[in-house]
Amino acid sequence: MAKLKSRPQVYGRGTGEGNLPPRYRGDGDGAGEPPFDRFQSARLGLYIFLGALTTMFGALIVLYLLTPARPDLAFQLPKLSWVSTAIILLSSIPCQMALYAARADNPRGVWRGMALTFLLGALFLALQLGSWGEIARQLQGAPTHFFSGMFYVISALHGLHLLGGLVFAGYLLYQAQVQRTANPQYVELGAIYWHFLGILWAALFGVMLIK
Repeated sequence: MAKLKSRPQVYGRGTGEGNLPPRYRGDGDGAGEPPFDRFQSARLGLYIFLGALTTMFGALIVLYLLTPARPDLAFQLPKLSWVSTAIILLSSIPCQMALYAARADNPRGVWRGMALTFLLGALFLALQLGSWGEIARQLQGAPTHFFSGMFYVISALHGLHLLGGLVFAGYLLYQAQVQRTANPQYVELGAIYWHFLGILWAALFGVMLIK
């Protein structure tokens, strides 16, 4: 009786050695393949997310600019909005200082920079709420309209994303203060996100000044 020759197992992806499955990146003994870089993947994911945010806010701004303004619903941006804009832009300075400290393996410096960033971000949100109240007083008695409501929609969406940045800043503060560590990659991701939110608000505020 003739012996049946065993066929080598075929795998769906890649080429194995004999009956062994193929090696994949990240297995630790891949043949010349670079290891999987989680930080680069996380940074790429962050850039994609920021691109989506830019598209969303860009669409809102186009809608805002194309909506006909009504003289009876006109309002002036309060002084608090100017102050809050200056504060969110200034908050990028301690945030960047925290990144420099993280790269120098200085958890204390990270804590100081992120603590000041956190306080300025919280102050920005408080001033934004004050701006909402001031605009509501200007429009008191006026009918509800899409144009006047767009300010609340745009600033609220930005505020929600900045609140997410504050949560991440709080996590970095916990690492620096309690765990006595400062991962420069985490701090860099947080700094990129925070700088983006500051620049985004400056652009949104400039558009609102135009119309």
